[in-house]
Amino acid sequence: MSAPHIVYFGQTPGQGTGSPIILLRHLRRLAAHGWKVSLVAESGQSTEVAETEGWPVFHLSLRKPWWPPFRPENRLSRAVRMRLWAAECGGFFPEPPRAVLTYLGLHSTLHSEAAARYARRCGAPLTVLVHDYPPAFPDFSPEDVPSVLRRQLAVLREARQVWFASPQLAARYPLPPERSGVLIPIPEGGGEAVRWSPTFAESPLIVYAGAVYPAQFPLFRALARAFHAAGARLLLLARRTPGLDALCAAEPVERRDLFPTNAQALAFLRAEAAAVLASYCERVEEMPWIATSFPSKFAEFTHLGLPLLLAAPAESAIGLWAAQNGYPDFLPAAEPRALAAFVEALKTEAAWNKKAAATAHFAQTAFDPDAIQAAFEAKL
Repeated sequence: MSAPHIVYFGQTPGQGTGSPIILLRHLRRLAAHGWKVSLVAESGQSTEVAETEGWPVFHLSLRKPWWPPFRPENRLSRAVRMRLWAAECGGFFPEPPRAVLTYLGLHSTLHSEAAARYARRCGAPLTVLVHDYPPAFPDFSPEDVPSVLRRQLAVLREARQVWFASPQLAARYPLPPERSGVLIPIPEGGGEAVRWSPTFAESPLIVYAGAVYPAQFPLFRALARAFHAAGARLLLLARRTPGLDALCAAEPVERRDLFPTNAQALAFLRAEAAAVLASYCERVEEMPWIATSFPSKFAEFTHLGLPLLLAAPAESAIGLWAAQNGYPDFLPAAEPRALAAFVEALKTEAAWNKKAAATAHFAQTAFDPDAIQAAFEAKL
């Protein structure tokens, strides 16, 4: 009996943040479970990771001499192009796959639409991952939102299973409950848990890693001052920007460049950090997408075995999750006394171990990658 075959359409899976690393983790686990993986990838992206994994990569043709011109904003032209691409994919894969997978990107749905049309043509069930809600992002012009949402819904209605990153995101799309569900962005997991070090008693290092937005600066400022007053240091693993340089010059904030790979970043945290910070901003209105998007790095950081402080608005998707699940180190505001108490707990082994154990509990339950993958595979 031949191995089950899955075809993924969209942005090339790879290292870093966001959806590409989530897709890479799911596909790697599928391959480890005996699935054959093929990619129909967006053009102009690195295929190095796919080649390393041994996954064949195909690209949709931009044009052929006998194809009519493609006008993306014209519905008829778009429908014709999807039929042509679906037929082309039939040539890529003479035997229909067992399943088709796509991620619903923010700005372009072309590959997701092609996936939906190909799945219908070959009779394979379509699974769609949705991590973000387009109207929440500032780079979307209001006039573009209706067409983007219309195309997204057209793809989702073709799917057998749609996985949303949060209940708040699922609520934005009118889909039958039997075809939709919530799937936390899968962490890598694994690795040896960190142990308390006597160096934490002197000046514990608290690290934030990932993208930084100007709306986060006021909260970083308040956190850094409270940490500094309590004898701790705040380090941001982030890309250098003029705004971040100004923040570090004016406040007790350190910065270090991002590492090339997620594994290197996690190794640094295990070696140097006394605790990890996951934070957004002070109000949801400053970063509207946090009302529906679930931070994948939060799930990842629980597997470090380090205390993990969450600072986010109560109305954000992660804030609502924390309140509903009783996450112990959740602060909806930068409260100096609570922050000082957090720092003091890092300085003694017993208190540090208690906080680390609470974080590990969620790594083994809500953010267990084996359980997340099992739920994902069960619906393929």
